[in-house]
Amino acid sequence: MARGKGEITEITAGGIVFNGDRVLVLKNWKDVWVFPKGHVELGESREEAALREVFEESGVHARIVGAAGMSSFHFYSYVDRAIHRKIVYWFEMETADTVVTVNRELKSGAFVPAVEALSMLSFSDDVANLKAILERRAGDVRDSSQR
Repeated sequence: MARGKGEITEITAGGIVFNGDRVLVLKNWKDVWVFPKGHVELGESREEAALREVFEESGVHARIVGAAGMSSFHFYSYVDRAIHRKIVYWFEMETADTVVTVNRELKSGAFVPAVEALSMLSFSDDVANLKAILERRAGDVRDSSQR
């Protein structure tokens, strides 16, 4: 975490986790649908952090199959009177797990059809990252069928 005058930058990582054509979405206590993500701990790679956060937030064991973009957001905290800037590194993941067990920071979670997730997700960056993965996957299917 870097800190400038009145600003805190936190590097985070998360996963866009697929089980077949279904994707993992989590609902927080503000009723916002999101992908699992969290801070990168000291000495931890972004990939390790993303896998850890997916497991901690959902109970799902996953494996990384590729990078899935980056997003950032910021907010002002009245507690420490600073702007918090979060940079999120996303990874496309796959799992055979079907059961989602959320931690106490979250309200619920589920694997839903990826197309349905597009209308559930609360943040435009999450929607854009998922769309990019779905387009690439559709291209991969077309490419392999043309061989």
